[in-house]
Order: sequence, then C-alpha cells, then structure tokens
Amino acid sequence: MHKQTESKTNIWRYIVLTLILLGFLLLPQIVSNRFYLRLATEMLTYGLLAMSLDVLLGFTGLLSFMHATYMGISAYTVAIYLTYVDPGASMWVIFPLGVGVTVFLALIVGWLQVRTGGFAFALLTVAFGMMFFTVVWKMRSITNGDDGMFGLSRPAISIGPWVLGQMNNISTAYYFTFFVVAVCLILTRQIIRSPFGAVLESIRENPERAAFIGINVRKYKLLGWLLSCGLAGVAGVLFTCLKGSVSPSMMDSGAGGMVLMMTLLGGVGTLWGAFVGAAVFIVLQDIISTMTENWMVFLGLAVVLLVLFLPKGLADLQVKLAQRINLQR
Repeated sequence: MHKQTESKTNIWRYIVLTLILLGFLLLPQIVSNRFYLRLATEMLTYGLLAMSLDVLLGFTGLLSFMHATYMGISAYTVAIYLTYVDPGASMWVIFPLGVGVTVFLALIVGWLQVRTGGFAFALLTVAFGMMFFTVVWKMRSITNGDDGMFGLSRPAISIGPWVLGQMNNISTAYYFTFFVVAVCLILTRQIIRSPFGAVLESIRENPERAAFIGINVRKYKLLGWLLSCGLAGVAGVLFTCLKGSVSPSMMDSGAGGMVLMMTLLGGVGTLWGAFVGAAVFIVLQDIISTMTENWMVFLGLAVVLLVLFLPKGLADLQVKLAQRINLQR
C-alpha cells in the first residue's frame, strides 16, 4: 500500500513538473510584455544561484552567508574582459572564463574554509565575501567603483560560423538562459544522486563518523564547495549577458541574505525548490516595491510568515498536496 501511494505521488510530481516545463517553454509565445519576460529570465538566473547554495547547504551541510559574491566574481570577470580585452567575445570564451576564474578563487578560499565547519565556516564566508566586495569597490580605475560597469556588449549565441541569436533580444536571452539552467539542474541532480552525492550527505549528517570510516572529509567538502561556486559562476555569466551591467551591490551582504532567503523559501535539499523560492521572492519584491518605499520591511515580514508556516519550504507544500490527493482517492 505504501509503495502504491509513493508511486502515485511520483506520478503527480512528474505531471506537475512537465506542466511547469511546458509553461516555461511556451512563455515567450504567451507573454508579449518585455518586462515580464525579463523578470522570468531573472528568476531563472537567481534560481540557479539559489540552487548553487542549496548544493552547499542542503547536501554538504555548509552555510554561506555571502554566496552572491561568487556570482559577482564571475560577472565582473566577464564585464572586465568585454570592456578591456574583447568586446566582441563569444559565449564560448566568456563562459569558461567567468566560471574558471570563480572556481580558481573559490579553490583558494575553500582550501582555508574547509579546515573549519559549522559557524566558523559561515563566518569565514562573510570575511572573504567582504574582502572581494571591498576589492571591487576600491578598484575604481578598473571596475568604476560604486558606479558599476554599464553598457557592456551582449555576446552572440553561435555555433561555429552560425549565429543562433543575440542576447540583446529578450526572447533569445530567455531561451538561452532556460537551456543553460536546465542543463545545470539535470547535471547537478545526477551528481547529487551519484556516490559522490551520497558521500556529501553522509558528511552533512555526521562528519566524525564519515571520517571514521575512511572518507576524506576536507576533500569532499572542498569538492562540494567548488561545485556550488561553479554553479554560482554560471549564474554570474548569465546575469552579465542579461543585464549588460554589473555593480558592487550584487556582492554585498544584502545580496547574500537575499539568496539565502530564496533557498530557505524554496526548501533546502530539493534543488528545484530553489527556483520556486527565487520566483516567489522576486514576485513579492516586485509587487511590494510598487506599493511602498519601505518594501523591505513588508517583504521581510512575508518571508518570515512563509518560513514559520512552511518550515521545510514551498517545495514541501507540493509533496503534501500530492499525498493528500492520493489519500482522497
């Protein structure tokens, strides 16, 4: 009986996910307003960033308060390259560049951070995050400081000599972002379901026991950290291509807290829940900010209420609804 109920729950889950997928694919055909299409593209980008934090928090058990910093590192790397080196660079250049620099710096930082754990690890993420933020802020001759970098060229999407589209076209940007995010989600899901993911979860549950049975805890923590920061780097490249600008505000403590709230809202340890959390957060932000200048107060209150009544996140609501439907049948 239990297996039958679980099977029905999975069927409903796949039906819901299929409908959501179709909705995303047909969105540019349904929505003609550029603002809403851009908003949806932003949701996908920040959903990927929130998912990268979910990999770290939900499966490795490590908390980062300044995870948006690594999205910012990638974004600034691409912006500097497009401004000072090659404004006409292709996606095949800026993606490896942005993600590569992010992972390299994350390797240096992570090598130090994984020697700690728990609250000490979280504090180190704040310390290093503020360091990177200050570097971007103070290097005015390169990054324009608090003014940010604007008017960046939008790379073309091409395969060899064939140009498939331009990122300054919002429909093209949406479909490209959706494709990249979908690939990242599928690959990350496969990694988490692999023996590597099982090791990360064992470290999350009990690092001492994992070390006792012969697992190199520091090594796997570092690999989980690099995977998380690499995904944040992908989000940074997408952000720069979508916005055509970067600013230090995307790397400050407020941005880090925003990403953490998105992850908690969606549901930790679900991956796809991060996209739900990002969508709800951005929609609430957009609606409340049009009503009052003190929108952060009301947005914070809304998030608090959601966390209180849905402590496992919005992803858990879907599971409960599917179970209730199955019980009524």
